[in-house]
Amino acid sequence: MLHPTTRKLMAHVHSRQRQAFAALSTQLDGESGRHGLKQLGLDKAELLSHLKDFRGQIVWPWEPDYNTDRALFNPLFDAYPVVILYCTVASDAVFALTLAKLVEERTKLAFTVRSGGHCTAGFSAGAGVLIDMSQINDVYVDAAGMTATVGCGVNFGKFRAALLPYKLHVPGGECDDVCIGGYMQGGGYGFTSVTYGMNCDNVISMTVLLADGTIVTASETVNRDLWWGMRGGTGGTLGILLNVTYKLVTLGDVFGWAIIWPIATAANQADAVTALNLLQDNYMATAPSKQLNIQVSLCYQPGVVAGLPLPPAPMQPYLMVRGVWVGNATDGQAAIQALCNSPGATTQWTKTASFDVLNTELLNLPYGMPCFAADAVMPREDKASRIVARKLTSAEWQSLLAYFVSTPNPYSYFYMEFYGGAINEYPVADSAWIHRDALYNAVLDVFWWEEADRAASQAFLDGWIALMEPLYNGHAYQNYPRLGDPNWADKYWGDAQGKLAAVKGVYDPKTLFTFAQCIVQRN
Repeated sequence: MLHPTTRKLMAHVHSRQRQAFAALSTQLDGESGRHGLKQLGLDKAELLSHLKDFRGQIVWPWEPDYNTDRALFNPLFDAYPVVILYCTVASDAVFALTLAKLVEERTKLAFTVRSGGHCTAGFSAGAGVLIDMSQINDVYVDAAGMTATVGCGVNFGKFRAALLPYKLHVPGGECDDVCIGGYMQGGGYGFTSVTYGMNCDNVISMTVLLADGTIVTASETVNRDLWWGMRGGTGGTLGILLNVTYKLVTLGDVFGWAIIWPIATAANQADAVTALNLLQDNYMATAPSKQLNIQVSLCYQPGVVAGLPLPPAPMQPYLMVRGVWVGNATDGQAAIQALCNSPGATTQWTKTASFDVLNTELLNLPYGMPCFAADAVMPREDKASRIVARKLTSAEWQSLLAYFVSTPNPYSYFYMEFYGGAINEYPVADSAWIHRDALYNAVLDVFWWEEADRAASQAFLDGWIALMEPLYNGHAYQNYPRLGDPNWADKYWGDAQGKLAAVKGVYDPKTLFTFAQCIVQRN
């Protein structure tokens, strides 16, 4: 028997749903509502029949929150979906998918699935129905069993906060507002991945809504091919991810650091090349321990110390090495001492703290990377990834430094995410994330605010891609897609794309889920 309080709460919820449904029915009789129905290719009765049991929020183009709700993290992409459906439970996703399929059949407007909207290539929205999963965001931590089950809309700020009291951990996104949905399906690199693997390597099981409306579990023992493909096949390719169960590890305080070299002059760049060769020889594939996690950046900063004026004040370019040692400060300092002693190096800071604290400070202390004005709105962004599997010569390092300082504005941001350790140890055949023999992922991110500056920024990115052509191994990290990148399937999946296409044929035989860089199914 239900507790009386529970019965009252359920009655209140059902009453609120009935009121919302009645309000929607009235709205659809108005001019905006009739136009909305025309855009959907439906009549009022059809639409209401599909939404009568939908518990989430519905946002229409005529509503005041629409422009905010349709916005993506990258304002370069400006899609206008015909309706936004915020799912709060799995059944909402089923109703939303059924409606989205019907609308696409009637209008040819493809639907999109979004969890956090962080895709820098704009794959998180389109002109059709937008199925938003950000409100399926519960976190269940089984501390005794060392697992966590999380909704696909959980962002990493919330996820880490839920794990912190238990001193438990899984490799995660460096930005708090990145959600696990797209992140995990593209692999998922973080500041502890060399120690614990990619985020997708730590997935025990997941629940997935398939194209035919069924909900299935995928794990190493159940629907293994789907489990394989969802981990690296990218978000929105094989189905709608509902939740994930992760294996967790115990993680107390860790040791973090920041070391910096100026690169404005030829002499500075010579020191930076020495440091890059040291990193290459002693901290990449031959890292002293899996406890060592490093990211290397080229970035403009106000200076080395805190408290300097932010842009539009002038900035200078620097080589920056930051990372985490999963262990104590004494061992961590010993591991990086050679870098600290390298010519031209300044140690900005070292700190022992929880990973949650360091994850934020590594990219923001003393200044953001890249560093924007305090009152800056989010700029437009483009980026590209190139994975490197061989050592570079001093001349090649020098060419990268010289090219970077030719940037058309001081907001370009080059970085290298070091691989090795647990990333490279994971069996390459066990997931669709194939980049297991590389040294690092090299990335250039470019930013601009005004349309007049777009061409120069993107030309700079194109030039960097050309410079990387003889340096990289032909692959790219699928979580950093770029529109127009040729041979993207080869770059993301290599020899595994045939298997991924076959899995697509099994679970989405009519290619319901599609976007600009979605694998093509094979029956």
